[in-house]
Amino acid sequence: MREEAESTGHVRDEASEHLMFRAMRQDLDGYPLLGRSSRTLGVRVDGQYRDLPAAEDGTVAPETGGMSVALEKPGNLPKHRLPRSLGGEGRDPVFRMFAALLAQTLPIRVDRNPHAYVEPRRRCPLPKFESALNASRNHWSRVHD
Repeated sequence: MREEAESTGHVRDEASEHLMFRAMRQDLDGYPLLGRSSRTLGVRVDGQYRDLPAAEDGTVAPETGGMSVALEKPGNLPKHRLPRSLGGEGRDPVFRMFAALLAQTLPIRVDRNPHAYVEPRRRCPLPKFESALNASRNHWSRVHD
């Protein structure tokens, strides 16, 4: 799933070429709202429906989950996240972003196409992972109500 980038020597994910979609609440400035919920730019780390488990030392690891996204088109979002205007049951607008704009520390892992996770590349403290996710905020653009 990974290939070496010839000129830089950095590892690149094949999924980084994808357009990714996520239904999220919109903040007052028009960008996604940040938070620890399934309806914000972030991950749930507590409760019954965790997106990414944190270890006892407060770190998160790759291939254990992450922020869910749909690849290629908004219609690939689950029905409960897809807005009513697209035939779904969701309440939030859909935002999109090219995966290539994510920080190097945030690879995309396709678990069951067209679903993928934005996850940490290496074990790191949860706040560091969340900070990298938050830094992507201005790259997301609203595409559908």
